[in-house]
Amino acid sequence: MPETLKTLAEFTLPQMILNCSHGRCGRYNVARLIEAHGADTLIRDFIDTIGRNCHRWTHPAEHQRCGLGCDDLVYAFMPRPAAHGYAEELQRQAVQ
Repeated sequence: MPETLKTLAEFTLPQMILNCSHGRCGRYNVARLIEAHGADTLIRDFIDTIGRNCHRWTHPAEHQRCGLGCDDLVYAFMPRPAAHGYAEELQRQAVQ
C-alpha cells in the first residue's frame, strides 16, 4: 500500500523547523503557513518551494547536494507512544 503524503494541516507541531546539512536553518509557524499556502498543501511541496532558493537544490553537484529537510517529520507522524511528549517538549523549549 503506497504511503499517503502529509499536508500542512496534518503537521501536529506548532512550528516547522527546516534545516540543511550546509548550515541553513529556518523556523516556520505552521498556522501562518496554512494561511499563506492552504491546509491541503503537501509538506513535500512546501519544502520544495523553500529549497528553490538554494543553489545546491537547483544545481546539485555530486559533492554539494542540498540537504534541506525537517527532522521533526519523523516524530510528528510516528505513532504513539514513541513520539509521546515530543511535541510538548519542543513547545516548552520554544517558550524558554
